[in-house]
Amino acid sequence: MKILWLDWKDHPTSLRVRTEANTLGLRVEVCEISEIALIANTNQIGIFVSNRDIVKEYDALMVRNFHPHVSEALTIARLFKEAGKTVIDESLTNEGYAMSKMHDYLLLAQAGLPVPISFQIANRQEVEKIADTLGYPCLLKGVHGGLGQHVFKIKDVFQLRRTLSQYPDSELILQEYIPAEEDYRVLTIGFKAVPVFVSRRPRPGDFRTNFALEGEGAPHPVNEMPDLVPLAEKASRLLKREFSGVDIRFKNNKPVILEVNRRPGFDGFELATGLNIAQMILQYIVSKSEGAKVAGLAIV
Repeated sequence: MKILWLDWKDHPTSLRVRTEANTLGLRVEVCEISEIALIANTNQIGIFVSNRDIVKEYDALMVRNFHPHVSEALTIARLFKEAGKTVIDESLTNEGYAMSKMHDYLLLAQAGLPVPISFQIANRQEVEKIADTLGYPCLLKGVHGGLGQHVFKIKDVFQLRRTLSQYPDSELILQEYIPAEEDYRVLTIGFKAVPVFVSRRPRPGDFRTNFALEGEGAPHPVNEMPDLVPLAEKASRLLKREFSGVDIRFKNNKPVILEVNRRPGFDGFELATGLNIAQMILQYIVSKSEGAKVAGLAIV
């Protein structure tokens, strides 16, 4: 089976997937969006890499990273789907795609799933008023981005004003700060939680727990905190994230979803848990693709 993996070539997870593909007897090509040519004329229509028609050549497409060429990536995903090929994630091909943390919070809250109190407002005076109501410290968080980037713990109105001034209007979400010593990362594959989750603590002097920022992680079997799994699985299914990292923190002894990451790094998670996440992802893609062939249907 041949899988096109759309991501940065030098990303640790890309390297892991290529290594694991060799052990499974699969062909995985990691390709960056800038390498892909879209061609349309009366004699030739398709998607090409080094003059190879990748829709014809590959059985499945895994979309991990496509910034800043969002429209092009969505076009590639649509053409793969129309050719009857497996495309992951589902949300890329069956709805108007939105890449926004606020979009996620709105859908999660609408479904009754717990999220932090969050506001996306352009008027900066209104942001100040809401921050006074929320109380300090609070958070400013980029509408886009990941790996702990563009996230600020705001201690007073003066820091609030300085931080807002560095970004265009509405580029930052104002959010309540939920104090806790740790939060929890649950990975889901095919909307199902893997058997171990990770508790994460920030490195000294920071408040962010991301592995990318050298936060500390400790493994736990999922039955140790049974409230986490159904919440993470509901969130990933609601947002149609077939491979996701769901971050959860407790507020007044109740779990709250901080984020449903559509492109979670998993090298740190593998080190913390001993799970072979790369193998699990590839096996899921193969299983889904083979199931579609048996059913005679295209995956959506």
